[in-house]
Amino acid sequence: MSRYYGNYPQYLGAQKCCDLRSQGPQGPPGPTGPSAIGQIGPAGKVGDTGPTGPTGRSCKGDTGPAGPGIKFGGASGNESTTNGVWYDLSSNIFYYASAKSFIIEHPIQQEKYLVHACLEGPEAGVYYRGTGEILDNNSTIIELPYYVGALAKDFTVQITPIYNGKINVLNSSEVINNKFTVYGENCKFYWQVTGKRAGIITEPLKTDVEVKGEGPYLYI
Repeated sequence: MSRYYGNYPQYLGAQKCCDLRSQGPQGPPGPTGPSAIGQIGPAGKVGDTGPTGPTGRSCKGDTGPAGPGIKFGGASGNESTTNGVWYDLSSNIFYYASAKSFIIEHPIQQEKYLVHACLEGPEAGVYYRGTGEILDNNSTIIELPYYVGALAKDFTVQITPIYNGKINVLNSSEVINNKFTVYGENCKFYWQVTGKRAGIITEPLKTDVEVKGEGPYLYI
C-alpha cells in the first residue's frame, strides 16, 4: 500500500504534463465517398395524337383559253365522263368536262350550300325553267324557289306556248316576290327565267389586270 501511494504523485505529474502538450496540425481530408444518385429511369410514354383539323375548301378561278399546241381530249374525243378540268403534263393534253360545277354560299340558310353549274356569258347569271298551264282563260301564277330574290336581280321571263290546235298569245308580269303571272287563254306553256347574280368585266386591258393561276386554271 505504501508503495502505491508513494508512486501516485509521480503519476499525477506525468498525466498533467500530457494534458499540457499542444495539439498537432490537422490532417488532410479523406477521400470523397461514392455518389448517392441513382440511375436514370426509362423514358415516359408518348402522348396520344390530337384530332385532325377540318379540310379547307380550295377555290379555282375561271378556265383560261387554251394556248398554242395544247390538245383537247376526253370521252369520244371531245368530252370527258367526269366533272372537272385538268391538264396532263405527260401528254400535254387539256381535259375538260361537259359541265363546270361550282359551290356558292346559300343566300338565306347559312348551314347549306347551293351547287350550280355554269352558263358561259358576259355575266354571272342564274336561270330557272319549267312548264305551266292556264285553266281559267285568264292567268296562272308561277312560283320560283324562295331564295331567288336574295340571290339574283334583273330577271327576264320568256314564255313559249305549247300548240293545242290554235295560236295562243301569252303575256307575263315581272318577277315580284319570287313569282310571276302568265296571262292568256287556256293552254300549256314553257317558261324560263334568267337573272343576274353578279357582273364581270368582260374585256379588260391586259395592262389593267393581273392573271393568276397556272396551266388551264387562269383567272383574274
